[in-house]
Amino acid sequence: KGLIRRHEFVRIIIQCLYSLGYSSSASCLESESGISYKSNEVKLLESLILNGSWDESIDYLNSIKDELGETRESALFLVFRQCVMEYLNCGEYALALGVLRKQVSALDAGKCKVHSFAKCLLSFKDRELGAVDGGDVVVHDLRKKLLADLEKLFPPPVSVPEGRLEHLVESTVMSWVDSCMYHSSSSPISLYEDHHCSRDQIPTTTTQVSWQGIEFHV
Repeated sequence: KGLIRRHEFVRIIIQCLYSLGYSSSASCLESESGISYKSNEVKLLESLILNGSWDESIDYLNSIKDELGETRESALFLVFRQCVMEYLNCGEYALALGVLRKQVSALDAGKCKVHSFAKCLLSFKDRELGAVDGGDVVVHDLRKKLLADLEKLFPPPVSVPEGRLEHLVESTVMSWVDSCMYHSSSSPISLYEDHHCSRDQIPTTTTQVSWQGIEFHV
């Protein structure tokens, strides 16, 4: 009926397939449709962060501030945090302190949040990112986690809200239930057809009698 955009519809289907573990099917749909569930903004930022290009990552976040809106400050804080942790791990204490003083403290991220971050850095000793075997793997995993956190933070259409298709389907099902005059079942509802309970499904047999609130006089 022209009420939804085809691009958005396909995009949330692809996201749903990835979240359900059907990566091959999701990738195939991306290729066939020419639509990616990741926006160009997220793709570019992903490349920069995975390569550890922190200055470029910060500059890019600032360049798309209109798209990010109020989430930009929080996004910058997450990136600065990972950047500082990696600087400390490499022994670049001056660089880490410079970012903390000039960049993080200038953000409108809340004093408590910044102070908590600084306190965490002071206790950062033998458990650094690369202080164990497979340090590069750990760093890569932490950068991937950072990207996942950013995706959850970014507004649409920069990022698709997590579980969007599931939310839409469940909202529809709840709407069916709310508008069903004779609904009395707690069983899962089929998605194959619009739900409605017929009048003959109303309970007609007494199964329990409650005497609460009734007074007896002898």
